[in-house]
Amino acid sequence: MNKILMVVDHLGANGTVTHVISLSKALKDRGFHIVVAGREGTKQTALIEHGIPFYPTDFPATFTPTPGQKHKIEKKLKDIILAEGITMIHAHQVYSGMMAARISAALGLRFIYTVHGLYSHNHELNRIAQYAEKLIAVSPYVYAQLKIQYPEKLLLILNGVDETEFYHDDSDLIKALHSISVDHFVVFYASRLEWIKADICMQLIQAVNQLKNTTMPDLHLVIAGEGKRSTQIADTARFYNLNRKETFITTIGSQTDLRAYYGISDCIIGTGRTALEAMLCEKRVIAAGNKGYFGTVTAENWEEAKYAHFGDHFAVQPTSKDKIIQSLLDLRKTNLMEGQLLREAVIRDYSLRHAAQLHMEAYR
Repeated sequence: MNKILMVVDHLGANGTVTHVISLSKALKDRGFHIVVAGREGTKQTALIEHGIPFYPTDFPATFTPTPGQKHKIEKKLKDIILAEGITMIHAHQVYSGMMAARISAALGLRFIYTVHGLYSHNHELNRIAQYAEKLIAVSPYVYAQLKIQYPEKLLLILNGVDETEFYHDDSDLIKALHSISVDHFVVFYASRLEWIKADICMQLIQAVNQLKNTTMPDLHLVIAGEGKRSTQIADTARFYNLNRKETFITTIGSQTDLRAYYGISDCIIGTGRTALEAMLCEKRVIAAGNKGYFGTVTAENWEEAKYAHFGDHFAVQPTSKDKIIQSLLDLRKTNLMEGQLLREAVIRDYSLRHAAQLHMEAYR
C-alpha cells in the first residue's frame, strides 16, 4: 500500500489546502493511506471528519529557519514517517516543501511537488525541483511556463472538485440569518484576505459602495475569509455601512462550508477553486486573481479562463474598481444564464475522480 505524507505550510482556509483535503479524501477512498502535516489552521477539522491523520508541524515562513527550528522540524517529520510507515512525500507549498524535500532525500523516499502557481521566485522552485521525481502543474499556463525547463518531470493535472459537494441550492435561509433582503442582488467574495486577494477585496468594496449609491441600490456584498488583513477589511465594511446607515456589506469570517453562500448569491467574484465551486453551483462568476482581471466567465471564453486559472495564474490586465463596476453592470443587464453549461464544463475538465486517477498513475 502506498503511504503518502501530504505536506502544506498551514491548514488555513485557501484553495491549495482545500485541494489537498479533497485529493486526500479521494485517495483514501481508493485505498491509499494519507497523512497530512502542516501548521494548525481552520481546515484541520475537515481532515478529522474524513479520518485522515493530521500532525501539527511548525514549518518556517521563510527558506532560512534557525538551526534549532530546522532540527526540530526534521525530527518531527522523521517521527511521522517512521510512525506511519510513509513511502512517499507529496508537498504543495514552498517553505514546507523545501523541508520535506530535504528529508525525502535524507531518507531515500520518493518526493513529488505540485506547483499551484508561479508566485515564488524561480530559484525557490528550482531548489525544490532538484529533489522532485515529478512536478505537477495545476493549470495549462503553469504547465506551458515550465515544460521547457522540466520536460521529463512535468505533468499537467487540473485541480479536482467534487461535484457531489457543490450544486445548485436556492434556499434563502442564509439571507435570513444575515438579515439580507430576499430581493437584493448578492455579490459574494471568498478568499484568503492577504496580499493581492485582499487588494481585490478592497477594490470590490469600493465598487459595490459606488454602485449602491448610484445605479444598483439593491446591491449587497458578502465577504468570507481570514488572513492578515481581515480586520482592515471588516473595519472598512463597517465604515461604509455606518456612512449609509445600512448594512449592505457583510463580513462572515472563515467558513468551512461555502455552498450555502454560493446558493444565495447572484454573482461570485473569485478565482481558482472559488470560481470552480461557484460554477458547480450554477452561479455567474467574475474572475479576478493574483495575476489580474479576467472578467465574466462564459461558455464562449471557457478555454481562455481555464488556461489562466481564472486570473490566478495569467491575466492581460490588472484588477481595478472600474473594471469590477463595469462587469457587474454588464452582468446585471445581460442576465447571462449559462449555469448548466458551465457546471458541465467544470465536471468534464475538473472532475475529482479524474484528478485522483491521474495522481494514482503519477504515484506509480
